Amino acid sequence: MTVFDIFKWVDLLLRGPVPWGAAVAEPDAGVYVVARVDNPLGGCLPCTVPFIDPVPPHRVLDLEYEQWRWLPSEPIIYIGKTDRPICERLAEFRRHRCGDLSPHAGGQVIKLLHCDLWVYWSRSPTPYDTEQRMLCIFKEQAGQVPFANNDGKRRERRVRRAS
Repeated sequence: MTVFDIFKWVDLLLRGPVPWGAAVAEPDAGVYVVARVDNPLGGCLPCTVPFIDPVPPHRVLDLEYEQWRWLPSEPIIYIGKTDRPICERLAEFRRHRCGDLSPHAGGQVIKLLHCDLWVYWSRSPTPYDTEQRMLCIFKEQAGQVPFANNDGKRRERRVRRAS
């Protein structure tokens, strides 16, 4: 599934991309996607999960679980939403330190990847509903939600500080 497709299926105007870590100048609420491709129409070559090595000190990560969650050929690795300005929420994501509970614990496993990533976004009057529709569509096509999204199962946090 392409980035273009996921936005088209929820009838939103696709914006971006910007490289992961770059600021996004979007003052409205909406949804965003983190992907492994800079072309919204493109796919990506299959690869194993590209974790940084070593994982930062004092962080606990279940590598077996993460490898199981990885979708080797999928360009989309995270779908998120915000009721606040997208620029603010993505700035929190960029500042987030893995293992912390805030400011952006969702999808934080992305911060442990060593690969080029790109951010796409769109305004949405109903970010929560739009995100849920995008996740459902993705799951129907791929068999699970994107790699960095919560799979809905009760479990410990995916990345946490070691005690």
